Amino acid sequence: MKKLILICLSLLLSGCVKKEIIDDINIEVGVGYDAAEEEKDKYRGTVLFQEFQPDKSVINRTFSGNGKLRQDLILDISKQSSEPVVTGGLALAIMGTEISRKGIYDIVDSFQRDASIGSRVFVATAEGTAEDLLKGEYGTLGNSTYIHNLIQHNIDHRDVPKTNLHILIRDYFQKGKDPFLPRLKKVGNDKVGISGISLFQNDKEVDILPVKDMFFFKLLVDKYSEGNFDVKLKKGDNAAVKSIRSSHKIRLTDNYASISIKIEGIIREYTGEDLAPNVGDIEKNLERKIEKECLRLLKQFQDLGIDPVGLGQKKKTMNRNFDFKKWLDEYKTLSFEVKCDVVIKETGVIE
Repeated sequence: MKKLILICLSLLLSGCVKKEIIDDINIEVGVGYDAAEEEKDKYRGTVLFQEFQPDKSVINRTFSGNGKLRQDLILDISKQSSEPVVTGGLALAIMGTEISRKGIYDIVDSFQRDASIGSRVFVATAEGTAEDLLKGEYGTLGNSTYIHNLIQHNIDHRDVPKTNLHILIRDYFQKGKDPFLPRLKKVGNDKVGISGISLFQNDKEVDILPVKDMFFFKLLVDKYSEGNFDVKLKKGDNAAVKSIRSSHKIRLTDNYASISIKIEGIIREYTGEDLAPNVGDIEKNLERKIEKECLRLLKQFQDLGIDPVGLGQKKKTMNRNFDFKKWLDEYKTLSFEVKCDVVIKETGVIE
C-alpha cells in the first residue's frame, strides 16, 4: 500500500514540472552590460543566443535592451524575441568599461539570486563595450563557447588566475581580499584576446594589470600546474622554461609580510651552444626576476589601497579578534619580502 502511494505521489510531482522544447526557446548563453547613454541610472544589456544548424554550424544572435534591473532587460529582450527567453544556459557575463568603473555588484547580485544560473559562469571585463565584443563572429562553435574556452584555456595553461562567478562573489564579501577579473579585447571581428587583469576595490575597477605582469600576478594569487616563461641571460642567450609548477606560502607579522614562491620547470628551448653549465644561471635569473616583479606588484597594490593577494584574509585566519579597520591602517605601512626558489627538473634528452 505504501509503495502504491509513493508511486502516485511521484506521478503527481512529475506532472508539475514545466516542460520546454529546446527548439522552441531562446537559451541565453552570454550577456554583456554597458552604461546606458540616455539615462545614468540605467544600463544597456546585450544577450547572446546561439542557433545550431543542421550542418552543425552555429548562428550567433544578439538582442539589446535598457533597464535598471536584470529582469527589465529580460522583459525587453523577450519583446524582441519570437521564442521565450531562458537563462539556464548562461556561460559568460561581460562587463563594459564604464559599468566596471561605476560598480558591478547589482548585476552580479542578480546572478546569485537566480537559481538557474550556475556558479561556474565566467565573469570578465571588456576593453570598450561588452555589446561590441559580443557582436563578433568567433570560431565555429559560437561566440559564447569561443570566449568561454579562451578564458578556460588561459586559466589551465597560461597566466589567468582561476576565476568564476562563485570566486568573484566570495572575494567581494570576504574581508581582506579584493576581487579581480580577466579583461578581454576584441582584436578583430573574428578574434578576442586576453588584454590584462581588472583589479577591483569592492565592486569598482580601479586599475588594469597589463599582460606582461600577469605571470607574476598569478604566482602571488594562484598556482601554476602548467606554465611558461622565457628567461634572458647576460650573454644574450634565451631559455624557454615550460611545464612550470608553482606554489606559494604567506607569513605575516604585525608589520611584515613574507611570501615564499617555489617553482619547478623544464627547459624546452635554449638559444646558446651549451646548456648544462648555464642551468644554475637560468634558475638564479628567474628567481631574481620573480622576486623583483612580485615585490613591485605588492607595493603597487599597497599604493592603490587594494589587496587582491588576500593578505588581510590571511591575517584574519591568524587572529581570533581580527579588527579589519585596524588592518587597513596596518596595510598602508606593511613591509614586503619575496623569496623565490626555482628548480629546473629537466633540460631535455640531449643534455
